[in-house]
Amino acid sequence: MNLLTEAWIPVRPLPAGAACKLTLRQLLCEDGRWELCLPRDDMELAALQLLICMTQVFFPPQSTAALKQRIVAPLSLDEFESGCAPYREWFRLDHPDFPFMQVRNVSAKDPTPMDKLLAGLTGATNSCFVNEPGLGACLCGGCAAIALFNQSSNAPSFGGGFKGSLRGGAPVTTLVQGEHLRQTVWLNVLSEERLTQIIPWHHATRSQQPTWVAPIKAGETIPSQAIGVLRGLFWQPGHLELMPPQGEQACICCGFVEKQVYAGFNKAKFNYTIDGLWPHPHGPRISSVKKGEREEKFVSFTTAAPAWTHLSRFVVQRQTTNSKEEGQEPAAVVRQAQGLLNKLRLTVGGYRNNQASILERRHELIFLNDGWSGHTEVVHALVGQAVGYRDALNKALFVFSTGFKEIKGAGVKVHELAKEQFYRRSEDTVLDTLARIDFEQAALALLAMGDGLHGIVVGLFNESVAPYRNDPELIRTTAVARKTLYKHLNALKPQRDGRRDDGTNA
Repeated sequence: MNLLTEAWIPVRPLPAGAACKLTLRQLLCEDGRWELCLPRDDMELAALQLLICMTQVFFPPQSTAALKQRIVAPLSLDEFESGCAPYREWFRLDHPDFPFMQVRNVSAKDPTPMDKLLAGLTGATNSCFVNEPGLGACLCGGCAAIALFNQSSNAPSFGGGFKGSLRGGAPVTTLVQGEHLRQTVWLNVLSEERLTQIIPWHHATRSQQPTWVAPIKAGETIPSQAIGVLRGLFWQPGHLELMPPQGEQACICCGFVEKQVYAGFNKAKFNYTIDGLWPHPHGPRISSVKKGEREEKFVSFTTAAPAWTHLSRFVVQRQTTNSKEEGQEPAAVVRQAQGLLNKLRLTVGGYRNNQASILERRHELIFLNDGWSGHTEVVHALVGQAVGYRDALNKALFVFSTGFKEIKGAGVKVHELAKEQFYRRSEDTVLDTLARIDFEQAALALLAMGDGLHGIVVGLFNESVAPYRNDPELIRTTAVARKTLYKHLNALKPQRDGRRDDGTNA
């Protein structure tokens, strides 16, 4: 199965219609309006990212002007054929010598079922609730290629002795969403001039082969600045090999009946070291200064906080010069979009993990209204204000839970339960503000959002302490916690009419 010539991209027409599979040439050279069609959100995002990486390598636009033309018009057949020609043998899933993202003759005691290649399908805390039984029993060639790419680029490693992606164990991916699939792909392809800015060694490493053609050496230490665009975008950190395919069956993932499907793979532990951080264009980064040294890493989901709490990291660039401030670097594709799009539809995806075990899948779409590109600091302030309301509630209920000096606490972690409810109840308020905000009148939007979040926080505080209102020992605790709450709420929004937010005279 060759990704450059065969139909493997699962799509359905917009706005509605039956699912089918396209070739890469049909997607890029025809004017159809399609969207990806897979049952798992992470597989859809991985398929999109795979298409973007292929397009970036095969058909890099030389300038921003050339990129804009690609966004609005299909690629010509001549451009497609000439762009694919140098890579045609490297993207065969069943190549006898260097199969796509695999290593030949992997030695393993027993084959591993295909469900282990679908991140979080088994061994995750939520797998019994969000996945249908047998979802990974067998995969067609296209879905197997997507799963291989996702495991190597986005998912945690298989465990001890297995390396993770170039971006770390479970990095966040941020991509720009277009009106349809072809447009979305091109919106996330960097022009040659911008690509050279983020990877200055791009031209010197242009002739590099991918890891499955020129394998990594065991125990090797590889400088990040020695990794070219093709090798980095398709980095395969593991030794994996699909088992020989079985006969005609329906793929459990996409649902299409194929002549050959894959039911297992071999894997083997393999180690090496990367020196430095490779600047992957699809992931936001954060930096800090520790002991005078600048440290940088890709953003990942480490808590249950929803994606909007990280939005500033996704779209706002901020430098750091001291240990008290965190630096932020949005993904290169998002920074490029600042010069292309008035409105931003941001696709955010990733996993929250505990080592090799996946705790959550996160895949969301966040809208930013017209004017976002020139007012990213407003986005930073808006997210900061919303997080401030969360923190006000958390600090007040933490006092109620643990007590203060001689004041008894409730001894129940009500603040943790309330934080989860805050995320659930506040999400619509925050996301609607981002989608509708008039950036020229940002102060009014911040005030209106603050009013909504204020009501949510006060309501959650009252609900959290209500079950303990008849305990005489907690009456004073409740009063102190409520005073703490309004102290922090008053700091978040201006006073009005000489009255404080708790309703007493100023």
